[in-house]
Amino acid sequence: MTRLGLRGQLGLVAFAAAVGAIPVEHNQLSSTHLHAANAGLVLTENYHTLSRVQRPPGVSRTLDILRQIRRNRVFKDTAGLSPSDDPTGVDHIRAELNQIEYIMKVGIGSEPYYMIPDTGSSDTWVVQDGFKCIDPYFGEEVPAEYCQFGPQFKGDFPGGKIENQNLNISYLSGDYLNGNMGYADITVANITVPKQQFALVNVASFGGDGISSGILGLGLRALTAAFTGSNPSEDGIGNLVNYAPLMETIGTSKAASPILSFAMSRQENRSYIAFGGVPPVPTGEYTTVPIQKLTTNSGRTDYFYYNIKIDSMRWTSSTRNQSVANPPSMLVDSGTTINLFPVDVAAAINAAYTPSGKREDTMVWSVPCNATPPALDIVIGGKPIRTHPSSMILPETELNGSGRCLSGIGAGQPGSFILGDTFMQEIVAVFDVSEKMQLKFAHRTD
Repeated sequence: MTRLGLRGQLGLVAFAAAVGAIPVEHNQLSSTHLHAANAGLVLTENYHTLSRVQRPPGVSRTLDILRQIRRNRVFKDTAGLSPSDDPTGVDHIRAELNQIEYIMKVGIGSEPYYMIPDTGSSDTWVVQDGFKCIDPYFGEEVPAEYCQFGPQFKGDFPGGKIENQNLNISYLSGDYLNGNMGYADITVANITVPKQQFALVNVASFGGDGISSGILGLGLRALTAAFTGSNPSEDGIGNLVNYAPLMETIGTSKAASPILSFAMSRQENRSYIAFGGVPPVPTGEYTTVPIQKLTTNSGRTDYFYYNIKIDSMRWTSSTRNQSVANPPSMLVDSGTTINLFPVDVAAAINAAYTPSGKREDTMVWSVPCNATPPALDIVIGGKPIRTHPSSMILPETELNGSGRCLSGIGAGQPGSFILGDTFMQEIVAVFDVSEKMQLKFAHRTD
């Protein structure tokens, strides 16, 4: 489908599909209540339908941010790497593979915008009317349409501007965002979060999807990227200001419990995001795992990402039965399309497809679009979470009738091992940022 056609379809369908009842039989609802209660969760009415759209940019905004962190050698486990160690597949994917992202409607002040809900970043931003679009290759201003944003925010901050403070997010790929910081009441899934800090982007070198207007940052405080001053070229660790992101403000304002949950699916009209609890989607029992802190080279230890310990991984096909004990910790990120594992693990899993996958570059594999994927279990908190077979192959990435599609399993590097949408689809994933600081996962049974 062309970009114009997709935009038109969403204009008719997705705006009408904000919040709707999920059909659940009585016996399913009873067991769902029980499983949620046993995990310390409640079913909430504050949920919102997620729409799926196609986009041309690379695998992950989070990957770009992690590459920036690696360049600056911020975390201890990336200190021995250099920019030349970065995966070479990002630009290739940007140029050739159309992937899928999830978007939702968000109220900024009194106006609704489509935004990308992203657990891998913490800054909420929307593009401002009259922004400068910069060509990432030549560094020159080009027409705004080149950046492919949706509707632009008109006017100034509804809750007031923060003087002498700016947003500055830059990527090794050449993309970057600059803008002013301020406040607005932000509404998500029937919850209004009062006076949330966010950014109006006035300079962008960015590849959008033609529909969304920004990113809803659902990550943690230590990853926010505001800086004192008004000149982005002078920004650095010394003038970095961490502030309360959306999920933290939800809790401190008591707008809802600081609990976020996703129920993603590749099937239309089966994807939801919820705040304060979980949507009424039938599930099995939950498993729970604590969020882990990371330590910077400067000695700061904090919660930067939704980083968790994995017990083990195992995969089975008609010819292979393999496992990995004590794999490295991984980040759970709604903004990443595929899973990014250690390269030897990714290679072994892709070899277990029938027919086997083909490595395209340092980061991604292709497989026949009609291949049979292996059964993949990620064991978390002692419980295996089975990756749904429909998430293991991305049919929307087939090029020119080639019959080859992107595999849902790719390779990361230390500091960038990620459980993305391949993992999160067909489960309910819960991000509890209360004093518990836990993630919870359960299989969907609908």
